Amino acid sequence: MRKIKDNKPLLKLLSIVTLIFLCCNLPSLTLCLAKDLFPPPNTEVLVSACKYPIATGVPDGEVLFLHEVRTGKMYLLDLRTGEKRTTPNDPLLLEKGIFLSSDLVWLEGSLVRPDKPGYRPHYILDLTDGKRYELLDLDTLPRLEGGKFDPKNYAYIQSAQYIYIHHSKNTLVALSADFRTNPNSRVVFSDSAEELVQLIKNLNMNYELIDFRLYDTDIPSPTNKHVARFDGIYLTQTNQRITSGMYNYFKGWYYDDSAIIVQDGGDYLLTFPGLSSIFMYQVQF
Repeated sequence: MRKIKDNKPLLKLLSIVTLIFLCCNLPSLTLCLAKDLFPPPNTEVLVSACKYPIATGVPDGEVLFLHEVRTGKMYLLDLRTGEKRTTPNDPLLLEKGIFLSSDLVWLEGSLVRPDKPGYRPHYILDLTDGKRYELLDLDTLPRLEGGKFDPKNYAYIQSAQYIYIHHSKNTLVALSADFRTNPNSRVVFSDSAEELVQLIKNLNMNYELIDFRLYDTDIPSPTNKHVARFDGIYLTQTNQRITSGMYNYFKGWYYDDSAIIVQDGGDYLLTFPGLSSIFMYQVQF
């Protein structure tokens, strides 16, 4: 009895703190729970809004990269099984990571050249073992007279097995099958997105989009049956729009073309600083 009595001031303080927390956060918690319980038609909630998830799309639609701001957790959500896969503890992954596939991430380098302070090279991060592989930046190779790019350096791209283009960053990443062991078989190159696409076409090669912002480009589905555009989802063969709405928040395709991943939110849900009722939907069509 004496022990309980001695702790009364502490218990009272904890009660006050708990009451203040509930009073401050109850409206926002109520809103995010409502979003979880009552999603729009033909949708499924993948991650609770109350965890404040921030999603990053992955091209093949097999997984989704998630950062739960409230819990601090980062992981890959397997869209087939629902399992969570841990990611390497790389400091650049969250801020500079752009997914090439379920296993590979391009860690964007700095904008300054190697001879300038603050230079940071581009890397490929292998999620399977957590290792970084520095990319050869073709923009830093010697140029022809007048500063023109030397066409012979396109050989680095021609020897690649995988080509990735990011439209809004005007960047191409090229990897050969042996990129982990051959430093010259993993390269990055910058130009306008239109020029990069034309270059790959001239080389008779294929490329994959890694930019999920519909403002900059259309994004085909994994099987090329559909294409996502700013104003909706279209059938590739007929160009018929089959659904519209919420695509300002497009995050990626579902692996079998049955759905898209959408993250929605709005200022009216930002009830208190630091707690957003952003929620994740799997929109089926």
